Amino acid sequence: MKKRDEDLISDYLDGNETAFDTLMRRYQEDVFSLVRSVVLDQEDARDVTQKTFIKAFNNLERLRKRESFRAWLFRIAINMSRDHLRSRRQHLELKPWMKADMDNGPEKKLLAREIGQWVKRAIMNLPPRQQMVVSLRLIKGMSFKDISDHLHIREQTARTNFFFGIKGVRNFLSQKGLGI
Repeated sequence: MKKRDEDLISDYLDGNETAFDTLMRRYQEDVFSLVRSVVLDQEDARDVTQKTFIKAFNNLERLRKRESFRAWLFRIAINMSRDHLRSRRQHLELKPWMKADMDNGPEKKLLAREIGQWVKRAIMNLPPRQQMVVSLRLIKGMSFKDISDHLHIREQTARTNFFFGIKGVRNFLSQKGLGI
């Protein structure tokens, strides 16, 4: 039978160091996927994921509601992703939804890649919360409800940030002569 998170946390705090390994294996893919959807770069996502677990490991005794470990861990991941974006905004990688279709000719691929770079720059120039909401919505495919839960904001706030984020992307592209 699979142990509950709170039981594993108690085991770890009682000296069983393998209990945290179990927690890490349980959530590693989900945390990586969340981080990747925000930071957009696979290698950076691996680094941020690792830092997320290190931070959780070092602060586990501070977690008051052990049954909410998953939400707490995801909150750490989002905060670590935000910090990463602030420090390395220029190193984002395009996601597949921005890339050219493989069946297109070389000119279309080049044009799509160039437009994708401009879209990436536009997203990177958004205010941090709009950048997070747009990334989570478009790249991760999260619902506004899920976004609001992950970012601890109201669902309407997530919708508003998405609306203004997309508007900001369009304005940025329009200013660059790429009205999309």
